[in-house]
Amino acid sequence: MNKVIRIIGVLALLALLAFCVFGFMATFEPLDASTQLTWRVVYGLAGLACLGGIALLSRARKHSP
Repeated sequence: MNKVIRIIGVLALLALLAFCVFGFMATFEPLDASTQLTWRVVYGLAGLACLGGIALLSRARKHSP
């Protein structure tokens, strides 16, 4: 994969990760308990998926001949 495309992908995932972090922090505001838990799970899973995608895109790859 082209290095520029990988960098753009990582930057996009970092932006989405930042959104998930702020969303997760927003769930600590006064809400119903079930609503808080639902959004914490959604933002947590999305953030973990972003971290996994960043790890995959950042991993060094061997060039095949």
